[in-house]
Amino acid sequence: MATIRTRRRGKTWSYSFEVGKNPETGRRKMKEKGGFATQDEAYDAGVEAYADWKHGNIGITSSKVSLDNFFNAWIAVVKESVKPSTLEEYRMTYRNRVSEIIGHIAVQELRPRDIDRLIRTLVKKGYSRNSIVNSVAVVKNALRYAVYPAELITANPCDAIRIPTVNQGKAVKRSIVTKEQFAGLMWEYPLGSRHHMALTLAYYTGMRIGEVIGLDWSDVSLKDGMIHIKRQSIRIDNRESNYYTSPKSQSSIRTIAAGETLLAELKRWKLMQQENAMHLGGAYQCVYADEQTGRTTILPKCDAQPAGTVLMHPICTDRFGVPVSRSSFSAMLKKHDLNAHSFRHTHATRLIEAGAKPVEVAARLGHADVSITENLYTHVTDKMRKDIGHMVDNIM
Repeated sequence: MATIRTRRRGKTWSYSFEVGKNPETGRRKMKEKGGFATQDEAYDAGVEAYADWKHGNIGITSSKVSLDNFFNAWIAVVKESVKPSTLEEYRMTYRNRVSEIIGHIAVQELRPRDIDRLIRTLVKKGYSRNSIVNSVAVVKNALRYAVYPAELITANPCDAIRIPTVNQGKAVKRSIVTKEQFAGLMWEYPLGSRHHMALTLAYYTGMRIGEVIGLDWSDVSLKDGMIHIKRQSIRIDNRESNYYTSPKSQSSIRTIAAGETLLAELKRWKLMQQENAMHLGGAYQCVYADEQTGRTTILPKCDAQPAGTVLMHPICTDRFGVPVSRSSFSAMLKKHDLNAHSFRHTHATRLIEAGAKPVEVAARLGHADVSITENLYTHVTDKMRKDIGHMVDNIM
């Protein structure tokens, strides 16, 4: 252990210890703090500060610390480097799936068998494979910090752990939404109803459902028909509040063109929204997003705007201004034997059938790699087969 030095300054004491050397000058770098009433107080504080510094400034000085306590300390360290919504997702995942099973075990005593027990317990509880993978990933990220720079353990017990294939779940059904099906949906959910605009946007743009629900009027230029996708709406671990956050990846931040049909529908709906806000008065709701976390709050128009929030103008709302939730939209689609992927799959397939290049479709869908579009969202349709048949006739 480094030497903890104490010295008196006037009526108080201070401590100091070496934390390395300046690579340019070679001079020692010292950590120092004063203001202690006695020499013993200064020395004890110096010992604690040294242990904290030695463990990566994570605030842990004891030889044994439970995974629960370490996780809370780790969250305090990483909160400046991740999005608030990601941080909240870490917290909820750990609290709901991990803490009860292995949270009481000291980090220094965690073994691969404990991580294996976590996985198998989650399997028995019926969690999907994706949920289990995410749970282990959160623990692995935290323990990576415990290895370095915290130096609490020498190896990460999550390394080399394999997620069993027993709980893979069903593959996502990627069905085509026929024109007749979509017409039926429009008849059942006409303009002004809760799900009309979300259905229309999904069908005519191929956007992800989170992007559709997160779309704000400030993101749409009705004059030139351009839609700027720069946020999405998510719900963390099925909690009540939605969060506005950045899109899935950098390539998901994009601008796409709306066709005349969609543009006309957007204009009609904006006018109807404005009329609803005017006629319903205090019954019409406003959506506010926290500037730091993106968490949404819904309040009557007459209420004062909460401090630290931004007033949003979501497109996909009901007649009272309440945003469409992902859960209600998914439940509606399930009733019609559809899901969020159905519309993206349909949009991509129809565009390629019409002659659009896969690279153009990938850009519209927000894929970084064109092979994702080719592999996931297109299939050999009857029209394609007939086109190949005619091509063979012409060539031969």
